[in-house]
Parts: sequence; structure tokens; C-alpha cells
Amino acid sequence: MTTTRQSGDTGLRRRDRVGRRRHRPSALPSFTGNLSWSVAGNGGYALCQWFVLVVVARLGDPAMVGAYALGLAVGAPVVLLANLSLRTVLVTDPNGEHPFKRYLSIRLAGMGLAMGVIAAAVLLFDLPAAVVLLIGAAKAFDGVGDIYLGLLQRHHDQRSIAIAQLVNGGLTVVMVAALLYGTSSIAWAAAGSAGASLLTWVVCCAPFAGRFHNRPDPRAKQHTHRAGGGVLELLWIAAPLGLASGLSSLTINVPRYVLQDRQGAIALGVFAAAGYLVLTGNVFFSAIAQTLLPRLTELRRNGTPQGFRGLLVQSLLGVGVAGGLGVWAAALFGSSLLYRLYGWQYSGPQAGRVLTVLTLATALGGLCFVLDAGLSAARRFTGQLAVNAVVLVAAALAALVLVPRYGVLGAAWATAAAAAVHCGLKWEVLRRAL
Repeated sequence: MTTTRQSGDTGLRRRDRVGRRRHRPSALPSFTGNLSWSVAGNGGYALCQWFVLVVVARLGDPAMVGAYALGLAVGAPVVLLANLSLRTVLVTDPNGEHPFKRYLSIRLAGMGLAMGVIAAAVLLFDLPAAVVLLIGAAKAFDGVGDIYLGLLQRHHDQRSIAIAQLVNGGLTVVMVAALLYGTSSIAWAAAGSAGASLLTWVVCCAPFAGRFHNRPDPRAKQHTHRAGGGVLELLWIAAPLGLASGLSSLTINVPRYVLQDRQGAIALGVFAAAGYLVLTGNVFFSAIAQTLLPRLTELRRNGTPQGFRGLLVQSLLGVGVAGGLGVWAAALFGSSLLYRLYGWQYSGPQAGRVLTVLTLATALGGLCFVLDAGLSAARRFTGQLAVNAVVLVAAALAALVLVPRYGVLGAAWATAAAAAVHCGLKWEVLRRAL
């Protein structure tokens, strides 16, 4: 009898140990590894987006580039606003208060609403319907895939996120190039972009995230999901973030709207070609800010204000020097580089000056990335919506004044002016916080 009881107790203890091992949280990927995958995914995707523009420029003409850029300028802000920054809310949901299905249902509804708004804009402003709607659909498909990537990010699976981004970018380049070459139609090229985004959502994003759908985060406190009021509560949390992101995207595109209205699709195509060339600078500065944030947070938490300020100033100086070198290189080699990449229609002294000014705007944006890292480390989240609203007004005023007088170069200076206002306001908010 005693032997049987001891044997039973041993079996229970063995099963208990096995159960504990089974539910033990797995080790997190290294920060360096995740950062490397993040840089590779974001950088590769940005490079592919630029390749798409090169393909359209080489196989088409400036009017096609302008039509494609107009589709992006209309679709991106609307979709970003409808996204409501739900991915950020999902990743930072500390206790898993809302199930993933709730995030997904809101995102799907938001993308449907975004497509309705884009269709209304096409009718109201007599925009090229096929291109704008198809580019909008591509962004909407990306928006649905993005919420799956948020679930992966919450579980620290940056590798799968990077793979999905690279697949999306590569498919977009291939499908846009093949359809544009075969049809000589920018509408079919836009259809290729939409098809690539849809395939990435169905083949990569959803399957990659599927293994986490019903798996709770082992590091989060267990929480009972609330059925009643859950959707409204989630919308209330996400709305300010989504509005701020939408304003930021709208600010970037305001000079393009004014340029399209006053100068036409060809001028917008020249501006977009130069603008996409400096897109990699944003990826570089974003990676610096992502690496800087944890260190600044640690310094702030440990109560070392001098170290916090010192690292912040050093980072601002480093980014400022890198941005200055970029502006110098654009001033010297910008025109010839545009000629080699896009052709004679996008080069010349005027185009070189446009690239130089846009590089200046990118350098100022790099300073904003560092300032944002400082504000986040200091836990100063309020006031972002007000700052973005002021910057939007500044961008609109600058574009309305400069574009009619200086054309494409005026749009570039309006972009730089908005970036300068943004940088100055962020500096002031951070200075008061410290």
C-alpha cells in the first residue's frame, strides 16, 4: 500500500514538472537580433517601394509616376487614419485585455470604411479612378496584414515580420514590373501592387500569426475579456493615436496635393521620384531611434538626468552631422544621380535642387526621430496630437504660398518648412519635460 502511494505521488510530481516546463515562457529573442531583423525588414521594404517607382519611371513616363504617386498620396493618409494605430495598442496592451479577434474585426471594418472614403474622394475631385482605387486597395490589404504583424510583434517574433515585409516588397516589384511591361498601363501596374499586398496578407501574415491566435502571452497577467463595451473602449483608446498618425501622414502629402492641383501629374512625378530617393534616410534614422530608446529609458528610470541629456545631445549631434553630409552629397551629386536612376526627364539643375531640399527635410526628420525617442523615454505622450495639428497647418500654408510661385522646388521647401516646425515644437516639448 505504501509503495503504491509513493509511486502515485512520484507520478503526480513528474506530471507537475512536465506541466511547468510546458507552460514556462520561452526565452525572448535577443534585442540585437530583433533589431537586425527590424532594420532588414523595414529597409528592404522601403528599398522595394523605391524600386517600384524606378520601374514605373523607366517603363512609363512622368505622368504615370505622377498618377501612381497621387494614388499613394490619396490612399495612404486615409488608410493610416482608419488604422487607428491599433497595432501599437495591441503591442502595448499590458494584460491582454482585448482579444485579437476584436482588433482584427475593428481593423477590417476600418479598411472597408477607408475604401469608401477613397471612392468618395475619386468622385468628388475627379481623380483617376482605377489607379487611386487600386492603390487604395493595396494599402487596405497592407492594413489588414499589419494587425497580424502586430500580434507577431507582441510575441517578439520580429523575424517573421521582416520576412512578410520582404515578401510584400519583392512581390510588388515583380508584379508591377510584369504588368506594366506587358500592358503599358499604370492601372494594371496598380492592380499588381494590390495583388501583391493581398497575397502577402493571405500567404504570409495570417499564417505566421496563426500560431499565436489562441496563445496567451505568458508574461502578461491573465485577464478576462469583456464582451460588453469592449469594442467602444478599444476605439476610445486607439482614436487619439490614429488621429495623430493620420495627421502626420496628411502633412507629408499636403505639398503633393497642392502640386498636383497647380502643376499637374508630370510635376508630381518629378517630385515623387526625388522624394523616394531619400526614403532610405528615414529607415536609417528610425533604426537609430529604436536602438536609442531602451538606453534612454534606462537612464531616465535610474534617475541620471545628466546621462540622459548627454546621450540625447550626442545622438542629436550625430544625426545632425549625418544629415548634413547627406545634404552636401545631394547638392554635389543629386542631378547626376537622378539622371542615372530615372533618366533625363527627372534630372537637371532644378531636379538636383529639389533633391537637396528634400534631403534637408529628411535630415530634420531624423532629428525628430531622436526627439521622439527622448519624449517616449520621458513618458511624455500628451500633446502629440496638438503638435501634429500645428505642423499640418504649417505645411498647408507653406505649400499654398510656395508651390504656385516655385513649382516642384516650392513643394520641396514646403516639406522642409513643415519638418523644421515639427522639429522645433518637439524640441520645446522635450525641453519643458526635462
